[in-house]
Amino acid sequence: MKPDEIGIEQHAVLYALLARNTCKAFGEEQGREMMRIATRAYGRQRGRRMAENAVRAGRPKDMTSFFLCGEWKGREGENVSEMKYKEDSTYSFVHKCAWHDAWQKYGIRSYGSLYCLDIDDAICEGFAGSFGLQVEQAIGKGDDCCIFHWSEGTDTETLKELRKTHDHILPFSFHCKELAFCVYDTLRQADPAAAAEIIAKTKAEFEDLYGRETGTIFPSLI
Repeated sequence: MKPDEIGIEQHAVLYALLARNTCKAFGEEQGREMMRIATRAYGRQRGRRMAENAVRAGRPKDMTSFFLCGEWKGREGENVSEMKYKEDSTYSFVHKCAWHDAWQKYGIRSYGSLYCLDIDDAICEGFAGSFGLQVEQAIGKGDDCCIFHWSEGTDTETLKELRKTHDHILPFSFHCKELAFCVYDTLRQADPAAAAEIIAKTKAEFEDLYGRETGTIFPSLI
C-alpha cells in the first residue's frame, strides 16, 4: 500500500495498535490513561489548525466554520450519517462508522474505542474552547449509533455555499503521521525508552498489515 492510499481503516488500526502496545508496556490502567492524554493532545492540535483555517477564510470560530474546516473525508459508503440542525443546536447521527468496522475486523475494538472517549471534545476544545459537545451515544460503547449534540446552531445555507470554494481536507497519511507523533511525544515524557519501543513495535505490526511503504508515517527515532 502506498502512503497516499491510506484511509480510515489504517488510521483506526494505527490508533488501536498504539493503544494495545502502550497498555502492554505500562499496564492497562496507566496505558489507557496515557492514550487518553495523547488523544486529547492530537485532537486539540487538529482543532487549533481548523481554527487557523477559519480565520484565514475570514470566518468566525462558530459551528458553521467548524464543519467547513473539517479535515477528513471518507470513501463512499464507509460512513453513514445524518445531520439535524436546530436554531440553537446541531446533531449528528452516525449509523455506520469505518473506524469501528476496522476495530471489529481485527479484533481490537477494546483498544480502538478509547479514541471515541476524547477525540471529538478535544477537537472542539482546540477549535473554540467548547461548543458544549455531548456524545450521547457511541457505537464503540455498544450503542446502535453515535449521537453527537453540539449546543450551537449551524448556518446550513452559508455552509453549503462556502463548501463550493473552500476545502481543508488533509490526506489520512498526514493524520496518521500526526497521530503517531502525538502518542510518541506523550509517551516519551514518561519513559523515552519505552516510547521508542512502542513506536518500533507498532511500526512493525502496521507494516506487516499494510506494507513497508506505510512506515513513513512513523516518527524517526534517530
